[in-house]
Amino acid sequence: MPIAIDPEAWVNAVQLAWQSAGYRLTRPRVRVLQVIAGYRAPFSVEQLYADLHQQYPSPGRATVYRTVEQLFHERWVTRIHSGSSDSSYTLSWPGHLHHLICTSCGKVMVFHGCSLENLIVQLAHQTHFVIEDHLLEVYGCCADCQTAVTPENASALSS
Repeated sequence: MPIAIDPEAWVNAVQLAWQSAGYRLTRPRVRVLQVIAGYRAPFSVEQLYADLHQQYPSPGRATVYRTVEQLFHERWVTRIHSGSSDSSYTLSWPGHLHHLICTSCGKVMVFHGCSLENLIVQLAHQTHFVIEDHLLEVYGCCADCQTAVTPENASALSS
């Protein structure tokens, strides 16, 4: 069942994890977290940097990049493979999650569980590959965008 991530709970969980790990929670890093939590669609680091500077003068580009990279490595954000050269990210929780991505509005929904385990075991056996992880992104049109279908965009959705 798809779920949406509660932005406030996400910020609180990241802050708690970082405090427990002994990381400094500087004002610029907290602001980065708050702006990320406000996104409802995938974001690029450059977009994040620009949005931060509209609201706050302080976080430097290096702080923004390092913070996003740390969030990615700790699985608090997930890199979305959109086909463009720029990486996009979305909120996540550490653990095994998959994403439904709306190709119309960019909304990302998280869902738990998948039935790929048997396939992964089979692939590992057939290829002698040590599989460490996998990623599942499902692209389509969300319910909100489906209700907004007009005759002009209906053909684009069906192709």
